[in-house]
Amino acid sequence: MKIKKTPTEIWDEYTKGQTFNQSVDLYDTVERNQRFYMGDQWYEVNAPDLNKPVFNIMKRVISFYTATIVSDDIGVHITPMDDTPQMKVIANVIAAETEKVMERTKCTTMLRSNMQNCAIDGDTCMFVNFDADIETNQDAKGDVDLEIIDNTNIIFGNPYSDNVQKQPYILVVQRLFTDQVRDMAESYGIKDTYNIVPDDERFNTMKSQSDLTTVITKFWKEKREKTTHDKVTGTDSKSVTTTVHCMKTTQNMVLMEDTDMEYVNYPVAYMSWDKVKNCYHGRSPITGLIPNQIFVNKIYAMCMVYMTNMGFPKIFYDKTKLGKLTNDVTKGISIPNMDMAGKMMDAVKAPDFSNQIIQLIDSTIGYTKDFMGASDAALGELSGSSLNNTSAIVAVQQASSVPLELQKLSFYQFVEDVVRSIVDVMACNYGIRKVRITENQAKELGMSPNGTTPEGTPTYPSSIDVDFSLLRNLNYDIDVEIGQSSYWSEQTQVQTMDNLFDKGIIKNPVTYLEGIPDKYIPNKRKLMEEVKKDYEQQQMMEQIQAGIQPGPEMAAGYAPVDIQQEPVESDSYRMRDGQDNRGGNNPQLQNVYAQSKEFYQ
Repeated sequence: MKIKKTPTEIWDEYTKGQTFNQSVDLYDTVERNQRFYMGDQWYEVNAPDLNKPVFNIMKRVISFYTATIVSDDIGVHITPMDDTPQMKVIANVIAAETEKVMERTKCTTMLRSNMQNCAIDGDTCMFVNFDADIETNQDAKGDVDLEIIDNTNIIFGNPYSDNVQKQPYILVVQRLFTDQVRDMAESYGIKDTYNIVPDDERFNTMKSQSDLTTVITKFWKEKREKTTHDKVTGTDSKSVTTTVHCMKTTQNMVLMEDTDMEYVNYPVAYMSWDKVKNCYHGRSPITGLIPNQIFVNKIYAMCMVYMTNMGFPKIFYDKTKLGKLTNDVTKGISIPNMDMAGKMMDAVKAPDFSNQIIQLIDSTIGYTKDFMGASDAALGELSGSSLNNTSAIVAVQQASSVPLELQKLSFYQFVEDVVRSIVDVMACNYGIRKVRITENQAKELGMSPNGTTPEGTPTYPSSIDVDFSLLRNLNYDIDVEIGQSSYWSEQTQVQTMDNLFDKGIIKNPVTYLEGIPDKYIPNKRKLMEEVKKDYEQQQMMEQIQAGIQPGPEMAAGYAPVDIQQEPVESDSYRMRDGQDNRGGNNPQLQNVYAQSKEFYQ
């Protein structure tokens, strides 16, 4: 496929993508969903004398979706195929740097916004970029930057497929201030920035400003021939690789020329809530239930009008006998010759409206929440006798989250795509940087001590230089841990480890500490080293007191028994009078057998 690289051609592709979005009613749907979520549910309704109540079912349910799906921390693990200790340490260091990037960019907070956008608009997108202007206080400048892209601002080359990596090209659209775009053009070496002018979008779900310019970032993939030199044989081998290319344009000017980014994958992560066949845009869960919300609001508005007009008794009076009756609340009605019997005034109460109206409103709200997977139990709205059965509440809450399992799996894949893009950008742009390492990692790398403490303990370097470009030629697996493993599962893990340690099943305190999550114990590694030394010394003292010479196995926490058993002269030492005499005349060995017998009993 021939890639178009002129501003006019790229703008035509953008316009073509907008036409497709309009054909699936994307812009109107997104604007309507956003208004209903924010509570602007009487937009463009011309009824000045009508009360306009809002019972926002959508916002409560969307907030429940976001809190249920995005509720856990993210852990990154990189496992190299080369399982040497040095490569494992490097992989762990790079994984830690990836998590540091996610912390600096507030990735978890952005993922919540992503999930909220996905539930409201139907899709969400994360754009992973490298900002060369970020200060790092190192020789290598720049760092990874994340940006949330609305589904109305991303155009797929093949709109009938939602597979990101198989797209012929991807357009990421940004609306920036014109002065900001001119500064960007100057950073790319363009001098004639006066040609950059504001423009208008054909379909804009927000109120347009007159000083905004559309910037289109186009990504596509190209194959190139790569030469690899083998240091062992001294020969060169050629292979064909696919890398991502990029260029930036406005409607009539190129900001950044065709550039080989050297990325393996598109730096874009994309997720849809409910997939639609033959369309890269998904469907929001609130799109089809907006009529229910409108019905509830209208019926309540009618009930309020009725109660306002008919809730108070109507006063009737004879105007031939009473000059004027003032009552601002009821506004009495004058009638001539009201009663031949001489009555001057009377009160008439209007009939009450049917209770079935309120029941219909309640059932509509209840059914709407149930169909959206947010029942009363899931939202914590149980009362009365239901609160007495805790296990039933938990079971109902777990069952109510089952409809969201597909969205959870899609979200986990979305986060993994974000992490892979971050690692890809780091490998191509980071270069050589200093990273922090632990003392154990320094030992595994074979580094020499750089000093000693006042107690004479050797100290090791706390940082090393890492060439992140190694990731481009490294065969590795990325494991992103996310899901139900954060708060409740960690609490269960801690409780289980406590029980195993208290019952003596786990006797080594180091093993116990290894099973506790790091965030519950500050300086866990240092504490483990101190406990390990104390435990080994305690084991050695116990063996010395027992008359057993400790061996080198003590370093591993074992307490072996090395005893020369005296030869047995006869069978008289075997099971005599119900006693276990397998130890012969050796008192130390008899003691060991006795302890083992008590343990297994």
